[in-house]
Formats: sequence, structure tokens, C-alpha cells
Amino acid sequence: MENVLILSASKWNFTDEKTGEMKKGVSLHFVSDYREDTATELGFKPVKSSADDAVFDAVLKGGVPGMYRIDTRSKPGKDGKPTLTVVGAQFARKVPLFETA
Repeated sequence: MENVLILSASKWNFTDEKTGEMKKGVSLHFVSDYREDTATELGFKPVKSSADDAVFDAVLKGGVPGMYRIDTRSKPGKDGKPTLTVVGAQFARKVPLFETA
């Protein structure tokens, strides 16, 4: 499990032009505590990952941006390369990034 700041979650679907198969999924954008400052790079880089529908439901309920404890799993992706997928998310707290007046 890892603590992350989830910035967005979105469901998507489309029809594969070659096969006609309906594809659907969830994309998740988040920032973890990983950072490696160098002379030419500073700060945190957002990660985009696939997620299960249950993760979208958890984020919908808790809200974004927010701190979550996520559980990940690697699955085979294109050409058998591992793909990180978020399979669980537990809401911790909301994070107000931009205060409204």
C-alpha cells in the first residue's frame, strides 16, 4: 500500500476500429512521495495509471484532490511489458489545492 495524492479519475470507453470490440477502463492521475531532485529537475511528477472500477467508485465517494492509500498490481501490458494498475483505494482526507474566496 502507498499513500498518494489523487488528482483525477476518469472513466473512458471506445470501440476498437480494427476488432469492433468495445474497450473501457479507468485512468487515474496521482502524485506519490517519490522525488529525485537533480540540477535540472525539481518536484513531483504526476503518474498516470489504469485503475479498476472500484477505485473510481472510491474516488467518486471521497473526492479529489485527496489523499488515498492505494493498492497496486502489475499486469501484462503491450508486448508483455508490466503495467501498473491501481486495484484498491482507501480515502484518507481531502486536500484543498486552490482556496476559493
